[in-house]
Amino acid sequence: MSQTTITVRASRDDVRKAILTLPQEVVISNAAVDDILARCAMVILGRVKQAFIVKARGGTDEAGDKWEPLKPATIKRRRGKSQSVEILRDTGLLLNSLSPGMASPNQVLVLGRGDIVLGTNRKGAAAHHHGVPKRNLPQRRLWPDPDKWPDSWREDVLDAARDGMIQVIAQTIRET
Repeated sequence: MSQTTITVRASRDDVRKAILTLPQEVVISNAAVDDILARCAMVILGRVKQAFIVKARGGTDEAGDKWEPLKPATIKRRRGKSQSVEILRDTGLLLNSLSPGMASPNQVLVLGRGDIVLGTNRKGAAAHHHGVPKRNLPQRRLWPDPDKWPDSWREDVLDAARDGMIQVIAQTIRET
């Protein structure tokens, strides 16, 4: 859990008034809501990226997901290009589209009124995420369903939301 310290030079009455107006400020200010949601989105993308790297290297992520290994022919074909052969990491474009702070044209990040839509529109991503039995392409889930998120992911998102709220409170107090 992260810690945040706010130093305020205001009277108790000013602080009380600012806090009492906070719900109204948060509801009215789309910028405040967007900032909090963006913080949460970056945390989620960070967790998705970490889990992707673990699975790409043959490991099991915190949600218990593990990807089927690459076929020997795929490994042989890729070894000519580099020494390490990681799953879904041949170009890096898919991982970049699921990474926080990356300027990827394939990244999907939409902040709604109280919700976040995250993902990738990278060609082939949906096929890997869901699998295509007819093409003998195994399912390699790029992220777990939200109801299967590990507790640590939920805690990190709540910490980000809390930190965002603290910043909104601090800004509201400063403006009072």
